[in-house]
Amino acid sequence: MVTMDVIFKDLVSCYRLLYKKQKEQKEQKPLRRKSSRTSRDTTDDYRTRSNRRTEDGCTTCLRGTLHCYNVCILVIGCAALGVGIFLLVTDFSARKVTPIVGNQLYEVTTYLLIAGGGAVALLAFCGCCGTIREDKCVLSFYGTTLAIVFILLGVACGLAFFFRAVLTANIKFRMRNSLTESYGLDVRSNAQHRRVTEAWDAMQRRLKCCGVSGNETSTDSWSFYYLNTMWYFKERNKPGAAGLQVPESCCADGGIALCTGQEYFKGPPNHLNHFNPDFRQRNPYLYTDGCYDKLVEYLDQYSIVIGLVAAVVPLFLILGIIISFCLCARVAGTPNDDEVDV
Repeated sequence: MVTMDVIFKDLVSCYRLLYKKQKEQKEQKPLRRKSSRTSRDTTDDYRTRSNRRTEDGCTTCLRGTLHCYNVCILVIGCAALGVGIFLLVTDFSARKVTPIVGNQLYEVTTYLLIAGGGAVALLAFCGCCGTIREDKCVLSFYGTTLAIVFILLGVACGLAFFFRAVLTANIKFRMRNSLTESYGLDVRSNAQHRRVTEAWDAMQRRLKCCGVSGNETSTDSWSFYYLNTMWYFKERNKPGAAGLQVPESCCADGGIALCTGQEYFKGPPNHLNHFNPDFRQRNPYLYTDGCYDKLVEYLDQYSIVIGLVAAVVPLFLILGIIISFCLCARVAGTPNDDEVDV
């Protein structure tokens, strides 16, 4: 019996030791958290990852498209800027049209075209920066400014075609009035008279015309100067040599004296509609056609150019506005990769 008691005590001691070791091993192992995710959570996570990949692909596509767009809009903006500057620096510029026709629409339209073209060219650089950085603020500013330029060029387009419609209204009266009362009078002290004189001289040289309207036999063309203008009375009253019959701007190169009447010629400008055919010779150095018809044709052509440029550029701006705001929305709505689920 003693032997059985000893054996039983040894078995109990061994069992206690084993139980204690197992308990210590369990305490040393990290506790596994039971997953609280359900099958629905797993499906949502997959959809989120899929949507994120889709958004990244759309963002990349929009970014590349906006880069190409900025290059195109830079070229278009520079072209519009060049057209506007050309209309201001040419011999018979937009600034010189205003004193003759008494209407500033043509000049204002040219300035709007220059402002719009320059703004578009500068915005192309801003758009590139915003696209590279994917900055929401820069992209928003880019899209908003494009919308403003779109409105600006739309106004220029409307003014250009409106100017064509009102071009012929009372223009002959204004031309006669400016030529009669302002041309060549007190050009040193009177700025308005100086502008009118420079405008008429530039127009007559550029369009190769003289006077208001009509042809060689009209009293409204080259003969308008000595029949109606104060300039001719000033020339006639000059002491010494005989005054000019017509301004030098009415003359072609090579025969200024024959053209202006300082050297006698059997025909214009010394004779108008003479009864003797011998005194009706055609003067090869004098522009005998009036300026009205040529001026209307000149302004009509350039109004079409301005109107088309101001109409084509906004069409490209609409595309840029859409792309920039779509990219802005994508950048604002794309989740950050550093974020972790709780």
